[in-house]
Amino acid sequence: MGLLQRTIEELSRPAILLGNGINRLQNTLPDWKTLLKELGAENLNFEGLTYNEIYDFIQINHGNDKALKKKIAQFLIPSEFDSLIPHSSFLDIAMNYRCPVLTTNFDLTLESTKELKFYRTQKKGFTRYYPWDKYSAEIQIESPTEGFGLWHIHGVSLHPDSIRLGLTDYMGSVEKARKLIHRGDSAIFRGKDRANWTGKNTWLHIWFNMPIIIVGIQLESQEVFIRWLLIERERYFRRFENRRKGTIFLSTGNDTNINNFLQNLNIQHKITSSIEDYSSLYL
Repeated sequence: MGLLQRTIEELSRPAILLGNGINRLQNTLPDWKTLLKELGAENLNFEGLTYNEIYDFIQINHGNDKALKKKIAQFLIPSEFDSLIPHSSFLDIAMNYRCPVLTTNFDLTLESTKELKFYRTQKKGFTRYYPWDKYSAEIQIESPTEGFGLWHIHGVSLHPDSIRLGLTDYMGSVEKARKLIHRGDSAIFRGKDRANWTGKNTWLHIWFNMPIIIVGIQLESQEVFIRWLLIERERYFRRFENRRKGTIFLSTGNDTNINNFLQNLNIQHKITSSIEDYSSLYL
């Protein structure tokens, strides 16, 4: 039994926040730097810039955000499906324990691994820019927290307009989430602090109501939206301490630079004993 599975049993059916690390295990898909260069950043100096800012500069020079995001969607297609063993093993665990998966990845690699189908938790109000009520699974669920579902929180290649990559994109996501969570008053969580809140049919309901395991994401400063969400999660738990759920960050121990961030948010950092084997994080 690997670190992920042991941590799931410790937390008792948590959600999993999954980053691009799983795609990098066998070079299934390119890293973000390679992707940005493919989009037109080969002549940009990366020094002192986050990837989000670089994308915005590409967009400013290109002038057509819609075309850029369509290009991203086309670029994020795995070419060798025999390299998806880690994805299949990860999904076996998540589905067996009925853990919702919130992924920052845009690609459909996980869906193709298990032939998952897309569903929605509500029939009205769909927007291709923020399809936050849309998930993929083997069977439909009534509520986001009910069982396994795969939620693309930064957008999905199926809807290129939903892809959140630039700083401008992230600020749009923050603005939308704030309206759902707070409804104008961040001090008392006016939006979230009600049973039938506006975000109950979106992945945000998972974010504030379940324990979370974070894996495959570095949580560096460029992860603007995720870091803000983690801050809001801790702010929510400090106001409603009886609702607190655990948060655990899994890594190989090469990212101690974010320990201060984790400690301030009461996030436990667990390090795999198989340091040379990154795939052990997903088992």
